[in-house]
Amino acid sequence: MANTADSIVTFFCLDPAVLTAVREQVRPAVPSSPTNDLSLEAAVPTGLDLDAWDRDRALAAWGTSLPEVDSALVQDLPERLVYRVATAYSGPETVWATLSRQHPGLIVHSVCTDGSEFASHGYHVGGRAIGYEEVEPELSEDGDEEVHHPQEWLFSEQVARELLAQAGGAPG
Repeated sequence: MANTADSIVTFFCLDPAVLTAVREQVRPAVPSSPTNDLSLEAAVPTGLDLDAWDRDRALAAWGTSLPEVDSALVQDLPERLVYRVATAYSGPETVWATLSRQHPGLIVHSVCTDGSEFASHGYHVGGRAIGYEEVEPELSEDGDEEVHHPQEWLFSEQVARELLAQAGGAPG
């Protein structure tokens, strides 16, 4: 089993104030490295101390058992923030669900893989997973262990707008 799960997470909202609030909420209080732009502890506080770590409590709060290994803001647009996040063993889907519940009008889309045993994707709206799917990844034929995600797994602004309209958050 791979030790790291790599996620691309997209926060989409038509209200710039919501995206500003999300950006501030996930920002590390003290970055553990110059490249960390997103902190699971900042996003969904556990109060855990690294010297007295409780993997079960972290798993319940975040969907992964350890803090992020690495993170970066890779796209900052008026209606969208996109982060790359590396976590231990699994993606932090519980964090994405929590953020979507805390910020009405926010759509969270994630694609995650550990590179060998699982790949997942889905949207989170109002704390609920929509279209969440986990599969065994398709590896490239040349043996380089590069995961190829289906085209329909990419973030779709059209799908996000439809989900907002269904949730009563915006016109379709």
